[in-house]
Amino acid sequence: MRCSLRKLLCMVVMLCTVTPYCVAQDNPERPRRPGGFGGPIELAPEDVAFYEAPPEGFKDVRENIPHGKIELIEYDSKTVGTKRKANVYTPPGYQPDTKYPVLYLLHGIGGDEMEWVRFANPAVLFDNLIADGKAVPMIVVMPNGRAQTNDRAEGNVMASAPAFAVFERDLIDDLIPAIEAEYSVDSNREQRAIAGLSMGGGQSFNFGLGNLDLFAWVGPFSAAPNTKPAEQLIPDVENAKAKLKLLWISCGNKDGLIRISQNVHQFLKKNGIEHVWHVDGHGHDPAHWSSSLYWFSQSVFQDKKPVSKQAASGKNSPASTEAMDASSALVGKWTGTIDTQIGSQAYVYSIENQQGKLVGTAVMKLNDSDFSSQLSNLRLEGDSVSFDEKLTFQDRELLINYTGKLNGKELQLTRKVGDIATEEFVAKRMDD
Repeated sequence: MRCSLRKLLCMVVMLCTVTPYCVAQDNPERPRRPGGFGGPIELAPEDVAFYEAPPEGFKDVRENIPHGKIELIEYDSKTVGTKRKANVYTPPGYQPDTKYPVLYLLHGIGGDEMEWVRFANPAVLFDNLIADGKAVPMIVVMPNGRAQTNDRAEGNVMASAPAFAVFERDLIDDLIPAIEAEYSVDSNREQRAIAGLSMGGGQSFNFGLGNLDLFAWVGPFSAAPNTKPAEQLIPDVENAKAKLKLLWISCGNKDGLIRISQNVHQFLKKNGIEHVWHVDGHGHDPAHWSSSLYWFSQSVFQDKKPVSKQAASGKNSPASTEAMDASSALVGKWTGTIDTQIGSQAYVYSIENQQGKLVGTAVMKLNDSDFSSQLSNLRLEGDSVSFDEKLTFQDRELLINYTGKLNGKELQLTRKVGDIATEEFVAKRMDD
């Protein structure tokens, strides 16, 4: 059976029944299950969830935080010869004189520029993560990856598969320049990311790894059969190691297309290329894609390494044990004074190790009044420190994010109170 270039992918079902991407070989050491869409599934012991499930309500609107906005724009596409559309999210407090990183977020073969908006509520998801200090303020561009004159998802959507390959030129030659002309964008490659679902996941593999001079962060979610073989994606292993800030790959363990991502994962593992491999309990569905966006967004454009759920909980593995041993350097009491808009706030932070997990409290003194708070998400990775504080002040509950460096007996910290204020200060270890 053969496909012409114009009928690339003829049908995903056809590809998944005749190509090694989706045909599973019998192996008694791997659990095998029907794959439904795509083909049968074989899972290796390493095909497990890197993260927990997102918390309930992670993409629900929160009224007490700042909000960004999404707008539908048009841009001139010389590649297609027409005007094309894209949705653009700008973060809360967007300022034209601030340079923002940009994530290009791609849809699947049956979607368009509205697909992510319809099921993932990305503006709310990003608002919530930014307010909690878990994601950096960024611009998110959701284009139409079907680069042809009629780019609507109608009729036989499989017939438009070649247009998804053409989109590489539309993205690079037309869309990126249009975004950088219209918005306040940091145009350095280290501040540009690409991610996507299904067909957009394959595009993320192909365009991201194929253009490492443009993209430093790549996030394919349940990539489709348009994904090139790993040897073509990464012909120069050392170049990929040098240029990739993060390669973040996910798929559901009920997804019949998992073999595609498994093949890339195995190539990366064999060649010592660092990456995240996250296999959750979903199928080829919006629940997986929303969850993947939630976790990917907490690593992109940040220097901290992703932390697995085992390491975060301090459970069992040698890697997580080493991480917790290192984090014990945070245990104890620290004191520092922060100059703020409402006066000097004198803090005492108390950090403990309880059954392998770091927990903490804080007492803040302001104008002869004491305010107690809880610390959470305490992490020390190398010399990088991060934690959150939940503080009730003037009948408001504030979530405060801390990041910084451990330098001997000093914590050199940046304290961010949502979009209200950002302060830098030093907390010193108190003598026992």
